[in-house]
Amino acid sequence: MLMAAANLQKGEKPFFATGHPIFDKIVWLHPGETVLVADETFSEGLTFLKTLLRGKQDSVLEIASSRYTSVGKNQITVSIESLQDLSIQVNQRRRAEKGKVLIHTYLPELLVRHNPDEVLKVIEIWQKDVSNSGNIEFYLLPRNTFADFEKKVRAIVDSVIDISVVKNGNQFLFYMTPIRGCDPQFHLKNIQYHISGGKLLVEWKGLLLEQLPTAMSSVEEIMNELKNKEESLILRVNEANPDSMSINDYMLLTSIEGNTVSTIKHLFPEIWSELEDKIATWGVNGIISLEEVENVTPMPRRKKLKLKSRLLLKVPTRLSIFLVSLSKGFLGKRVRTVPLDAHLAVLEAMKKIVDYTAARTPELRADARLATYYFGQLSARKTALEYIKRLEGTYYTVFDVRDAPKLIAITLKAGWGIDISISSAGRNSWAFEVKECHLCEGVSSDTPFCDKFVSSVVTGVLSVCLKKKTDCFEISCRAMGADSCSFKATVY
Repeated sequence: MLMAAANLQKGEKPFFATGHPIFDKIVWLHPGETVLVADETFSEGLTFLKTLLRGKQDSVLEIASSRYTSVGKNQITVSIESLQDLSIQVNQRRRAEKGKVLIHTYLPELLVRHNPDEVLKVIEIWQKDVSNSGNIEFYLLPRNTFADFEKKVRAIVDSVIDISVVKNGNQFLFYMTPIRGCDPQFHLKNIQYHISGGKLLVEWKGLLLEQLPTAMSSVEEIMNELKNKEESLILRVNEANPDSMSINDYMLLTSIEGNTVSTIKHLFPEIWSELEDKIATWGVNGIISLEEVENVTPMPRRKKLKLKSRLLLKVPTRLSIFLVSLSKGFLGKRVRTVPLDAHLAVLEAMKKIVDYTAARTPELRADARLATYYFGQLSARKTALEYIKRLEGTYYTVFDVRDAPKLIAITLKAGWGIDISISSAGRNSWAFEVKECHLCEGVSSDTPFCDKFVSSVVTGVLSVCLKKKTDCFEISCRAMGADSCSFKATVY
């Protein structure tokens, strides 16, 4: 049975379950109702309904114009030469298919052949027939094509679902807007959806999901746990669907998996407030879970740097590099980093794959560029946090903004083996130059080539060490014909 009658008060109409739990929470359908589905191209609506009802295929019947000579499973054709003949055929089918879903796809052709007011009268008469049959019937119509008819039929049917498509860069975003026949909080609200692999993902509390979350905790409860148990909670990813979130959120989510909340907080201190909200939302929606670890020794909450860290920032850069590179002694154990040649080899392999694939998927190039920058920044954040832990014995210490030039110089020498000359460019802002930049040696590019290497690690290290929002970008690049590679870093 498609009709769910559980938990109904006396006299209430039973709900019609489509089989999609999130859609059924938003849109309240009842047996014996008609729904207008209006879209822009007369294709999105049918695709939406077929995907929505894929689990109920045996109870869904598509009614098409007889000009279609071949029909598929669960599809029939009707003659539209005469409105009277059409009405007889449809009513016969209603009586034979009681309690099912009928999808009417022939309206555009019908409106071209017949007076729209006469068609409207037929649909108005059908309202009682639909109610008696106990069916759910969907009328598909291209929006704004038959404007006067559409305006009137919207008033006749029990509810309306508008389907719209919005282009966002290289992507198309799909939205449904329920009108009447829905939970009042969703009336006239644009609700994003996405169809991927035959599955319908519908927006629920900011995320695109197929199933309702099973987590029972509220956002407030999770936020309290994040604040009170940050050092003993480990974040685990239950389900991360790249189609259900932005590429930024997907990269962020998959990169913090398996870390304690404290580590995540200090990896991304400048966006922690925003990230904390995301984690709570992911938790409520069952995308992540928080695993508590017992017998955790809390880190000191000291913010002031130890003497050896202050000395490290006072001595010349080459001596600082030598001290932190010692396998034993200054840090106790050398921090592992990715060798430059290995890093460049991985990026070159990635570039070849992206170049091959981007010919068919142009937007992949932009996503790959973003992912490369993020990878560099994340590597820098993790390395910087490990250095802080070795030097200070805690993540909580904060470097002074005045230390930024030295931190930049040490980072680039240790990470990329390049020397810089740096000068002030305003309050909390510095310009630095790389005269002999081997990163772009022999490279020709239309865009700054070294930005993804240099700017990403500078942003990552300064953000972790200073716990402030940081920005760094390349001003000029030898790969573009400049005499040197120059950059600007700013701390906000």
